[in-house]
Amino acid sequence: MKRKPRTSFLDTLEAAQRLAFAPFIFQAAAAALRFGFLEAVNRHPGATPAEIARDIAITPYAAGVIADLLVPAGVLDRVPAKGEKGERSTGLALSSVGDLLLFDEMTRANFFFTESVCYQGLGKTAESLAEGRPAGLSAFDPSWKTIYPHLPELPEEAQKAWFGFDHWHSDRAYEAALEILAEACAPTGPRKLVDIGGNTGRFSREFLLRFPASTAVLVDLPVEVELLPSRPGIADVKDRLEGASIDWLTDDELTDRPAVADADIFWMSQFLDCFSEAEAVSILERTRRAMAPGARLAVLEPIVSEQRHRAAELSLAATNLYFTVLANGNSRFFNGEDLRRIFREAGFRIESETPDLGVSHTLFLLVPEA
Repeated sequence: MKRKPRTSFLDTLEAAQRLAFAPFIFQAAAAALRFGFLEAVNRHPGATPAEIARDIAITPYAAGVIADLLVPAGVLDRVPAKGEKGERSTGLALSSVGDLLLFDEMTRANFFFTESVCYQGLGKTAESLAEGRPAGLSAFDPSWKTIYPHLPELPEEAQKAWFGFDHWHSDRAYEAALEILAEACAPTGPRKLVDIGGNTGRFSREFLLRFPASTAVLVDLPVEVELLPSRPGIADVKDRLEGASIDWLTDDELTDRPAVADADIFWMSQFLDCFSEAEAVSILERTRRAMAPGARLAVLEPIVSEQRHRAAELSLAATNLYFTVLANGNSRFFNGEDLRRIFREAGFRIESETPDLGVSHTLFLLVPEA
């Protein structure tokens, strides 16, 4: 047996208490961000909690409670300062973690997604795991079965956080993915894209701007396709973009949508992880049946087990509880071994795979097995 590394008992005890009080730390950090407390500390390093309280118009009591928790939590540091009458005092400064909460885009996207979309529902984690349904979705509406048809109905703050999280993590991989598609379709470039699960049309727009001679079809739930003509973000490409609606949780066939018939690139970005393994196989099989000879399927997914560092792995593994508790109750970000098996079961062969796109994604180019 390998010996466990020796650590100080007090270090271990602190780590255990940090876990026990994790919700308290999170909510204190959320309040500090909402009040502008961290911004004020950044503007006035060394300021006392009372001085910060005056600056952002909260009570000295509130400032003291926030500071007392966020210092041992590692978000703030105590530093020497001079009091109002010149006496020696203790002020506050941002720690490196506080810097990330205030300035790092990934940390903020993850944080506000957790706060505005997930936090309340996560109280139903055990129930969701036991029953295989998103019990936490009742935090928004007890009648909702999955989150996806109701994204346009989310409260404004939650909707902003959901799309901010989704777009931040996927957008970083798009530019590199488009270059790979260009090489795969050389020398002419792709003719038509079928963007499956295209949502607001964000990738379709990037594709159409990159390939001005191409067209695209966005395939998604009826509620998303109906909103497509009114989305301002795709106004500059709407003459080359059409929609086709499908509910993949029914037996509908993609072959019944004539718009996709002559496409040479089918695209799925962070889409298969929204379904159970059996559902993912079914979706891939129906996509394969709709593909013309010579067409390719490009799948962009973050792979939990193949990340470059622990922070990315932790982010993806934590997000799996969002799928469990709020999204649908039965999906997750895949491990590499599982996703490659799903491709084989659906009748696809991996032509190429490119890891480490953006922050955490792998792009798979698939072709139907002969």
